[in-house]
Amino acid sequence: MSELTLYGAHLSPYVRKVRLALAVKELDYKHVIVIPFQKDHPPEFTQNSPLRKIPLLKAGDQFIPDSSVICQYLERAYPATPLLPEDAGKAARALWFEEYADSHMTAVIAGHLFAEKILAGPLFNRAPNEDEIALAINEEIPGICAYLESQLEGDYLVDNTLTLADLAVGGLFVAMHHCDVACDAAKFPKVAAYIDRLLSHPAFVKTMQEEEMMLKMLSA
Repeated sequence: MSELTLYGAHLSPYVRKVRLALAVKELDYKHVIVIPFQKDHPPEFTQNSPLRKIPLLKAGDQFIPDSSVICQYLERAYPATPLLPEDAGKAARALWFEEYADSHMTAVIAGHLFAEKILAGPLFNRAPNEDEIALAINEEIPGICAYLESQLEGDYLVDNTLTLADLAVGGLFVAMHHCDVACDAAKFPKVAAYIDRLLSHPAFVKTMQEEEMMLKMLSA
């Protein structure tokens, strides 16, 4: 297969989802750092990401934007270690959780929590919005955990097997981990155990270690 190049920033939830998929599928790739709100992007990124959003994947001569589209490409191009079940209903369930993570969980955990707690000072040069952080911790994240608690029936979200659903959902729990915010295990024991299970998976461990290096550089 063609060499893969991923354009994006480590701490983006959408880039993280793709990096987790690449790690689970054990695919080698080159990572080119692109931070959306900064200038001086590589010309090939500017020319091939019409919305100027990350991630962007280069596969051979083809450029593929959008994390969900990239994951679908990887699933078809590299079918070993599948991330979607063959059963249509189960695949739909996995794709729903990916959408739930990409939309609602990202808005809450990446937007209200991580961006304010971690990025506000070093990247946005302003004080964090403490009201947004409190809203996320006290109301929004418990709501997410309550929903997932009602959906978990085994070790993972779909068919008791690691799927794209877990990479998307788990990627947001990585951001929570970086913020030292945990799921309330007394209220949501299944979700707390699920998070521990995901964050101990080799693909997550590798990804988190790389991100922790980026966080140290950010705070230096």
